[in-house]
Amino acid sequence: MNRSLLLLTLLVITLSSSLAQSPFRVILSYGNNYEKNEKGFFQLNNGTLLQAKDEIIVMPNGSVILMDIAGRLLELALDGRYIIANLDLSNLSSPSALIHEEWEAFYEPQRQIIQPVFIEKTDLDDFRFDFPASTAVYSRYIQIQWPDLGDQYQITIRDEYDMIIERFEKESPSFQLDLLSKNLAFRDFIAIDVFAIKRLRSTGAHVLDKISPPEKETLDQLLRIFPEENDLIIGLTKAAILNNRGLYADASSLLLNLKKTNKEKVEGFYQYYLKLNGF
Repeated sequence: MNRSLLLLTLLVITLSSSLAQSPFRVILSYGNNYEKNEKGFFQLNNGTLLQAKDEIIVMPNGSVILMDIAGRLLELALDGRYIIANLDLSNLSSPSALIHEEWEAFYEPQRQIIQPVFIEKTDLDDFRFDFPASTAVYSRYIQIQWPDLGDQYQITIRDEYDMIIERFEKESPSFQLDLLSKNLAFRDFIAIDVFAIKRLRSTGAHVLDKISPPEKETLDQLLRIFPEENDLIIGLTKAAILNNRGLYADASSLLLNLKKTNKEKVEGFYQYYLKLNGF
């Protein structure tokens, strides 16, 4: 082996060893998994930062997705005990500064929590949407969902002058809003409220304000680097990107769609998203 090849080999070994020793962020923990550190055993939660000497225990039917400092992702889908310093890195995804930056921002413990505004609060469950009373929107389709009171619901959509654009009734506690539909395509601002007819409860008006064309183009270019396939970790990463930019209705819609095909895995993450943003 010549000198150059030997040096290159040593560099690769040293780099791999260094990355294996570096902190890993828990992107998603599905199931009752645990971490063991110098302070004891703890439930392994989404967002946990693991050091080289820490150990995680993946329980049967559980799985964990980790991210290293290079933005590479690693899924541990088999139950067992894993010491961070000894992880097999052969299945790591390609490095991505964008993925690392967005997930670190999403799990930033000091980020400001936005408190939603809603009309009424009683001893019943809060009757509100899972995004703020006013938010910018990027996507064409927005999933609107509210707590099910076993009622008949009247949905009203208004313009910026409080004029009714659409009004209809549903028995199910959700619907999909198409912002490019005939009545909404040329409107930048709409307000939605849901009224439970028998319970006489209202979500109050929630305003959706379409982002400007330049902002949309910038976000289009950013998200275009990700594949369109319904991959769980890519979907969660897109949701984190939308959330980090204050596009809460878009993030919520994407998570609700992911729940349809990955219900158990996404439910905990979805609840974390709601708690993180005060919904």
